[in-house]
Amino acid sequence: MAERVTTPRELLGARLRQMLWIERRLAYDVLPRLREQAHAPDLRAAFDRHLVETKSHAATVRDVLGDLYVSVEPEESPSFRGLLAEHDQLTGRIAEDDHLLNDLAHAVAALATEHLELATYESLVSLAESLGEEEVGIRLRALLEQEELALEQVESAMAKLLAEQVESTRL
Repeated sequence: MAERVTTPRELLGARLRQMLWIERRLAYDVLPRLREQAHAPDLRAAFDRHLVETKSHAATVRDVLGDLYVSVEPEESPSFRGLLAEHDQLTGRIAEDDHLLNDLAHAVAALATEHLELATYESLVSLAESLGEEEVGIRLRALLEQEELALEQVESAMAKLLAEQVESTRL
């Protein structure tokens, strides 16, 4: 079991360790798998771009933890584990040969993950700045901005998928 959190600084460290776990899972498990399973070129490209960024995010979060002189051991994120389980359950209900619907399910899962990351990074920036950790806040804000761009890229890919769906139903 993780150690008890008794101060705002410890809360910052605990949430950063959860983000480290999320970023590592994304970089070394989830995004490579989604990239492989995606059929739409725009969605695959969005996963490719974000994979490179996510590896960098994991390194940045680890460095920030070190700069704060707190444990750099990742902590599991129950919310992200839930998103993974939800995605697996949903895609298990879709026929493997329904490429468009599977891609849409992957895009929806990616959007949910981006929103989780955005919410967490926003709170981490605020917490770091309120603790006087301005440099940490700046570094985390940079990650937040990259996550916002990733969200836009997945939204764009999803819009194209939905347009394809509408077009295919007209034919």
